[in-house]
Amino acid sequence: MSDLSRGDIDSINHVGVAVHDLDAASSLYERMGFTLSELSVHSGASKVGEPVQLMATGNRCAVFPHNYVELLGIVNPGKLDWGWGKFLDKFQGAHIICFGCQNPETVDHRAKASGVNTSGVVHLQRDVETATGKQTASFECVHLGSEPEGLMQAAYHRTPELIHQPRHLQHANGTIGISSIVLQSLDPAATAARYSVLTGQPFVERSNFFEITLPNQNRLKFVAVEDMAGFYPGSLFPPTPSIAAVGFSVKNLDDTNAFLAQAGFRAKRLLDQVIVPAEEALGVVHFFEQPAI
Repeated sequence: MSDLSRGDIDSINHVGVAVHDLDAASSLYERMGFTLSELSVHSGASKVGEPVQLMATGNRCAVFPHNYVELLGIVNPGKLDWGWGKFLDKFQGAHIICFGCQNPETVDHRAKASGVNTSGVVHLQRDVETATGKQTASFECVHLGSEPEGLMQAAYHRTPELIHQPRHLQHANGTIGISSIVLQSLDPAATAARYSVLTGQPFVERSNFFEITLPNQNRLKFVAVEDMAGFYPGSLFPPTPSIAAVGFSVKNLDDTNAFLAQAGFRAKRLLDQVIVPAEEALGVVHFFEQPAI
């Protein structure tokens, strides 16, 4: 199991959403009430010990105090992309879960000891705009296995102040962070067991889904594909298995609901959630909830 004293996985660092048109996706996200960072282009190493090179991908991010959503598209076709183009060939939607950790070497050693085939720790960086000019954000990352739901990894931010800039943290829809991620599969119990190995955290069975709670209280939920429509309205769900939904904590659920309605989204208000269906949100269900007091 995980060893948090040595810096193992403790949170959701970010979710990566693959988009065909980064400009159009950014406009939709801004209309949904998210403040986005400026375009940032990745550089990275293909293998441990290799030099950093320009990559195919660039992103704009909706950044919160402790995590973020990455809208990611191809901006340099033909460059190193860690297979991102293959994800886009499947469908537009969520294809990355990056877990947060304080020591990727710890994650790498534990995962390998549990039988997970990892990448080892590789370096990743990207130039970001700041209030005082362009600077380079730096990360250490380990890819975890080859999971059918997408690219799973754990990362340590060497320069978190360049990602979580105060000027990007206020969102018109009231979002304050990612709270949970929902994965759909044909066998949610088996999927939860697999992610228990990846994260080093136990899974529990709820009434109609399985769940892993990370140390900072972010949650992974595992739902059978035939049950998805009962949880979330809409006519579009990604192919199974996949990352099907992302949950967000908000300041005030009534205010979020009113903002989304005024912005033209067909959001559905439930007792404790406001849900934007996948067909209106880049292929992934977005649901908003107010944190428990």
